[in-house]
Amino acid sequence: MSENMKEENQMSKKLLALTLALAMLLTLLGACGGKPDSSSGSSAASTGESSSEAASQPEEPTVDTSETQSISIFMQADDVPEGTPGDDGAVLNYWKEMFNLEIEWQKPPQGSEQEQLSMMFGTGDYTDVIDLGFNTENLSTLCQDGVIYELSEYIDKYMPNYKAVLEANPDVKSALYDDEGHIYSIATVQENPKQWGGLVYRRDILETMTGGNIAFPSGNNEPSTVEDWEYMLGLMKQYFDTSGMPETACLIIPASGYFSTGELMGGFGIGGVDYITDDGKAAYGIAEDNFYNYLSKMKEWYKKGYVYADFASRSQDLFYLPNTALTYGGAAGVWYGLAANLGGAMSLPEYELIMDVQPINSPADTEHGIEKPLGIYLDSGRASNNAGFAVSTACDEEKLIRVLNAFDYFYTEEGSCVRTMGLTSEEGAAECQDYIEKGITKGTREPNSRKWTAEMEKNTEGVTAFASDRMPGVKVDYPARESDLIDGIYYTDVGHEAWTKYGNANVFPLSVTFTPEETSEINTINTNMQDYANGKIANFIIGRDELTPDTFAAYQQQLKDLGLERYLELRQAGYDRYLARSK
Repeated sequence: MSENMKEENQMSKKLLALTLALAMLLTLLGACGGKPDSSSGSSAASTGESSSEAASQPEEPTVDTSETQSISIFMQADDVPEGTPGDDGAVLNYWKEMFNLEIEWQKPPQGSEQEQLSMMFGTGDYTDVIDLGFNTENLSTLCQDGVIYELSEYIDKYMPNYKAVLEANPDVKSALYDDEGHIYSIATVQENPKQWGGLVYRRDILETMTGGNIAFPSGNNEPSTVEDWEYMLGLMKQYFDTSGMPETACLIIPASGYFSTGELMGGFGIGGVDYITDDGKAAYGIAEDNFYNYLSKMKEWYKKGYVYADFASRSQDLFYLPNTALTYGGAAGVWYGLAANLGGAMSLPEYELIMDVQPINSPADTEHGIEKPLGIYLDSGRASNNAGFAVSTACDEEKLIRVLNAFDYFYTEEGSCVRTMGLTSEEGAAECQDYIEKGITKGTREPNSRKWTAEMEKNTEGVTAFASDRMPGVKVDYPARESDLIDGIYYTDVGHEAWTKYGNANVFPLSVTFTPEETSEINTINTNMQDYANGKIANFIIGRDELTPDTFAAYQQQLKDLGLERYLELRQAGYDRYLARSK
């Protein structure tokens, strides 16, 4: 195999392809409008595991929409649909007509959003609705300062579908309410957890080395246990040893020696650095007893040449973009990859190298009684206050009610499908010029379903070209289209399914909040522990420091001396308050 495979221009080509694939997800809408009925789509969208509860039909409030209501919205510039004012795209025109709205957009130049938002807060000249994507202020403080509304009572009265989604999904409710039971945002809710990346492996290497007769010791179709991984890594080492490439890696791990989000460690019964155990306790993974088994195996694999020899020096690499010269140059076997890497997307046909990159779970440490890995890190949280809208006090109560009533539509089954997937023929899609120009004459999906029309199956435009995916509401899961797999490339909305099948590693929720005093103490302790542990862990794996039960016990004791028990006490208190929000 030629050493030229690592030439910089080829790596740049592959990185550009990845960037373009991800950029397709940001394609914006064209223009048109349907003729909707404001009474349609009255049942709440189903989300998460409690979908049957969420799908019940809440009682709809009576809101007079006979007079046109103008509302102003501050929104990120790249999120505002293309077109002139009043020409906001198919979905928004449909929605505006349904609720008799006019929208005045305030869209700052890209890169100035945070500055412009801070200026708005400072001057008091608020838009009616505020996109919180660039907000850095505490929402409770903004409410106390008279900038935005606290919405809990209004949601109860005027957003029955949003309320139904919150009640049916405790994790979402806990993420959006604060510890005092207040809620300030109309949020985007992911129907099910998504995962944009995870561990991947080069299956084509195994096919090559076995003549197509891969035989994992477990008998499974993909590597599932430590024994399976050793079979796989052994074949990869043989492959790379004879490749002629100057630098290769069977397995790339972060410079710290572990994935903080739980990959690899999950096979040893550890759900990440900060995670929640099955009995609801806050844990610190790199201090757990089972971490010794993980370290012992990584040390063994490093000595055998399975773990990338230079991993500890790559401290500037992002864990999801490790040494791209190796991964994109065909010189790596297992690493943390992205959805856009899957399938044949990383192939180098100009060098007659067709890569088959597949998702993989952490290896179960069956030797020590772990029969099933804890799963993988999932993009933590299906909703957050930074992915939503707040309503400012520029609205009087009458306008506030109109705003909430209108946004509530996007939490119905119909409305969530409209915002995420686009319009059906019954919703006016057949009259949309921008749909027609893109070859969609019968709508994007079949009426009353999440099934794509035949035209949409073949269409190569990004789905967001026909929808309004950044409006608040439920972002539904939809089936992959035939065109989502182009030249073997998985695009993000398809690729996330590759890892969600492995389950959740129970990483500590990002939406847990702490008091300023707790935050200061937590950060101080964690910084001290990380400064000590990260160098020590890498040295254990490389062999610079001796790894024995006694030296590992001394390592654990040092973490305790640095404040581990107090750290976990504070984290547990925050987590308990977080759980109480959903009650």
